Amino acid sequence: MMKLAKFCFAKSLTVAFLLCLSLSVQANSEADVSVQVNGVSGKLLNNVRAYLQIANLETDRNYRNYQVRYLHRQAPREIKKALEPFGYYNVDVNSELQSSANNRWQAVYNITLNQPVTINENQWTIDGEGRDDPQLKQLIKKSALTAGDAFVHSNYESQKSALMSRAIQRGYHQASFDQSQVTIDTDNNSADIQVRFDSGPRFRFGELTIVDSHLNQDLLERYARFNRGDPYLTSELSRFQVDLGNSEYFEQVQVSSDWQRADENNQVPVRVETEANEQTHYRYGIGYGTDTGARITAGIDRRWVNDRGHQFRSTVQLAQYESRATAIYNIPGEKPQTDYYQLRAELGNKENDSLDTRTYRLKALDVYSYRSWQREYNLSWLREDYSFGEQRDVSKVLIPGMEWRYISANDRVNITNGWRLNLGLKGAADELLSDVDVLSGYAELKSVWSLTNRWRLLTRAEIGATYTDRFAELPPSLRFFAGGDNSVRGYAYEQLGPEDDTGAVIGGQYLAVASAEVDYRFAESWRVALFTDVGNSMIEPNKALKQSVGFGIRWISPVGSIRLDLAQAIDEPGNPWRLHFTLGPDL
Repeated sequence: MMKLAKFCFAKSLTVAFLLCLSLSVQANSEADVSVQVNGVSGKLLNNVRAYLQIANLETDRNYRNYQVRYLHRQAPREIKKALEPFGYYNVDVNSELQSSANNRWQAVYNITLNQPVTINENQWTIDGEGRDDPQLKQLIKKSALTAGDAFVHSNYESQKSALMSRAIQRGYHQASFDQSQVTIDTDNNSADIQVRFDSGPRFRFGELTIVDSHLNQDLLERYARFNRGDPYLTSELSRFQVDLGNSEYFEQVQVSSDWQRADENNQVPVRVETEANEQTHYRYGIGYGTDTGARITAGIDRRWVNDRGHQFRSTVQLAQYESRATAIYNIPGEKPQTDYYQLRAELGNKENDSLDTRTYRLKALDVYSYRSWQREYNLSWLREDYSFGEQRDVSKVLIPGMEWRYISANDRVNITNGWRLNLGLKGAADELLSDVDVLSGYAELKSVWSLTNRWRLLTRAEIGATYTDRFAELPPSLRFFAGGDNSVRGYAYEQLGPEDDTGAVIGGQYLAVASAEVDYRFAESWRVALFTDVGNSMIEPNKALKQSVGFGIRWISPVGSIRLDLAQAIDEPGNPWRLHFTLGPDL
């Protein structure tokens, strides 16, 4: 019995000891560590915390006390390693680890950065055909790495990456770094950079192959802004693909370089694969504009008529005040993405308080673009049946004309800075199938300027002049009118100008309109605006101008600003405020 009792007692002590040990181990496994880092901030602090193991303990893992102490001993080395990429190689770290009840730990690291390592020698050398490439040389010249500045490793790697990327984009497909070395002298706190970059040969564009296209190869080749033998540029290949994609001929376009088939002259074949779009496209729409009233629109487009890429578009618009039917035949020019020839037939009908007119127009256009400029030559034959008040007449004119358009904008939809210029000149002679002699010129200038991140100033000016000795025989299409959404707001569309004895607005020989508007962006897609407009159409150029003031709200949509304006003609205070609704880009 005695032995049995001793055995039971010993067994009980053993169980109690194991239980205490288990509780001790369990207590160690629940260590809670709080980490405080002093002396650095911003990117430096973020990098230190990313390197510190003790600050990134796994939440699903149990840590014992000795593991916490070990990680704390490793912390100074990790902190120094984390700060080296920012040029700090002589960092002092004062560390402290304290424990409290319930296995809670407080780790504190006080960092003294000392002086960073500065760049002593910064040597970048380019070998190969790219040694004289101005863009590669300019990239190195504008480097963020400058002798005397702190050596930041990320700037060094970014410079290498940018140099390689630029070289590949410019056709140096075999470019490589023969040497890329940074020597850090911690005693003298200096860094020596030595990089030798071998661009290799520059490749050039080779044969252009169009695979199974429904269109003539000559047409698609004209979309390319490069010729065989030109230096290879990735940007030109991208523009080629974008231009083909925007042509409406294709559902999908893939343009690729076949580097494996580059010839002994380093010419790289270019391959184009396309998938045809739907040939016929139907358009329907309803809308409202204060100039046209409620309207419905329908159209049929033939995205290509033949393998030469000719296109046909037709549109019918039925509206309260101005209806029209249009048929357009488009022929691609030498640069199909910008240049074209066009034949157009129009039938229009316009009615307002002063005017009732029906127009029949045939027009031929030659449009050519160069950079931001577009030039248009046109020839129109016009028949217009019209009435002003009690005057009724029919006019036929053959009108040659030319226009120049220029636009510069940082964004074609949501514009913050930019301007646009339109110039036009046209005329007719009664010896050349016309009922009247006339010469007319027109100019329009619009601008958008950002005053701050939220404030913009928008300005607009229009002038026009018509020279004829038989103004009464001019059809409405050759006269100037003012008033409306895009003219002097506060007046109805084309209801500002000279009047006849019945009070009907008959248009003028001269036009002068100007506008100033300031808007404020109070939300991501919303602006409010204040504006004033002045202008008039006149028989004589010295007549008084009319003025309106108003305010509006704009919603920045994917297709441009949707504008709702309220305007008052201050020269006629008895008139009610007019509502104006427009849609489209600011320029």
